[in-house]
Amino acid sequence: MDFFKQMKEVAMSVLPIVLIATILGWIFSVFTPSLYLQFLFSAFLVVIGLTLFLLGVNVGFLPVGNHLGSMITQKRSVLLLIASGLGLGVLITLAEPDVKVLSDQVASMNSGVSSSFLVFVIALGVGIFMAISYVRALTRFSLKITMFMGVALMFFVASFVPEFFVSVGFDAGGATTGPMAVPFIMALGMGVASSHRHNEEDSFGFTGIASVGPVLAVLVFGAFMNGGSAISVSESETHSMLALFCEVALSVTKSMLPLVAICILVQILFMKLPRIRATRMYMGILYSFVGIILFLFAVESSFMSVARSLGQAIALSSPNALIPIGLILGSCVVLAEPAIWVLTEQVEDVSEGKIKRFVLLAFIAIGVACAVMLSMIRIINGTSIWYFLLPGYGLILILLPFVPTLFVGIGFDSGGVATGPMSSTFLLPFVSGAASVLASDPSSMAFGMIGLIAMMPILAIEILGLFFSISMKKAQKSREVKND
Repeated sequence: MDFFKQMKEVAMSVLPIVLIATILGWIFSVFTPSLYLQFLFSAFLVVIGLTLFLLGVNVGFLPVGNHLGSMITQKRSVLLLIASGLGLGVLITLAEPDVKVLSDQVASMNSGVSSSFLVFVIALGVGIFMAISYVRALTRFSLKITMFMGVALMFFVASFVPEFFVSVGFDAGGATTGPMAVPFIMALGMGVASSHRHNEEDSFGFTGIASVGPVLAVLVFGAFMNGGSAISVSESETHSMLALFCEVALSVTKSMLPLVAICILVQILFMKLPRIRATRMYMGILYSFVGIILFLFAVESSFMSVARSLGQAIALSSPNALIPIGLILGSCVVLAEPAIWVLTEQVEDVSEGKIKRFVLLAFIAIGVACAVMLSMIRIINGTSIWYFLLPGYGLILILLPFVPTLFVGIGFDSGGVATGPMSSTFLLPFVSGAASVLASDPSSMAFGMIGLIAMMPILAIEILGLFFSISMKKAQKSREVKND
């Protein structure tokens, strides 16, 4: 385990946000010396916590995911595949830190929503669609048709749901594809895809399909809700640091215990690793446990409150400044996201260099930057989320038949991995802070940004896919002319 290498990657992800927050915080008079020191300390804990968590996932959880993917595939049982996807999807999501952060923010703004029950609803949605994604890969069912049906169903259900839950639902779809869920989804998915002769198209799309589930689950949940009542976005409760730490530790223990138990059982009954490797795996699980506690403690103690205060201060002082700031924040967040670099490297390898990673990065960055900017415009003008989601996903569906299947899978996966920890822990409270000042209905306007971040890379990659397809056709025609 290379602790310092992992810490460097995480630090590069967090540092741009800290630098921007520092500049804005002093310009708009948010920071006092003591608050700034508290913010820096919380940022340090975020780095350490995420580092330990990601190391632990790679060493403690991923080997189990890889083994389960291979074992389930060998059984060639569709029922076992469905049960595994459902069960693991639920357990993984319960342990996903981004989901916990999002659900707590939703509950803080709507008295009718229970944070723990919302987490369970989201987890159930992930589990169902995780199972669907694996069955699709095993049966070689069209990815384009699957995604078309998923998106169409989302909008059909959304038409019966209050706008607050529409925004939360699309945010949930982005938040679920965090540092815990994505490695597991991909590890199991690759095991399923490798069970038959497959081409490069079968290697992507698992994360995209899985992210449809939580959107639908939250929308159905919202349809049966009475709505609850909006409450203040300011911190209504104060906790001592020790009390807050204990509360976070207890919550993490409850959410991670089932997944840890599954991993230990798989090791004892099936994997049967040698003592040294088994010990390494158990230490990885412990690192993840400690890491997620530190991460969530740092986020809840200071990191999110500073982000919210920044959004409020800028909205009060200079609302129009939110637009360029959103553009900068969006590009910084996505370019510093390690999962994006991993995905783009995977794409370049799978495509044998035909799709350049830096071109892919540029299109994803443009998409995310535009998404955050549009969120700011939405808050300033009080625009309904429908005016962004309908045209965006409408264009995505229109382009589906004309885009190579490989780019469809890459696009939906990009939308999933673009919504990393910084989106939930900094950008979302920043937006909610601005909404609390500018919006007539802050509870509805505060959410939807993560959903837009998940949507825009899909559209950007589809456009890239069109350019790629056109250039390949031109190259083919020129070769044919030369041969003639």
